[in-house]
Amino acid sequence: MTINIDIYLKLEDKYYQKGGQFSTLYPFNGAVDAAKYAYIYIKQFKREHGNKELEINKVIYEGSIDITAEVQKLYRNGNLYLVK
Repeated sequence: MTINIDIYLKLEDKYYQKGGQFSTLYPFNGAVDAAKYAYIYIKQFKREHGNKELEINKVIYEGSIDITAEVQKLYRNGNLYLVK
């Protein structure tokens, strides 16, 4: 299954819009798993930019479902591994 996620971030004084299509693992649990995919992507983005502090402004799943709060919670708690 392929999902769409749009991620809006602030890193230092710059704003970024990232995301795109993600291939998911089966079984896929909708917005709950979409938040995990977004979190993993954000961790990669942060690593690529020298682990500087970033702010998650908005995360949208499938064009209309706001999963920002779920992603921010995962980001605060850290150390998520997506294993099915």
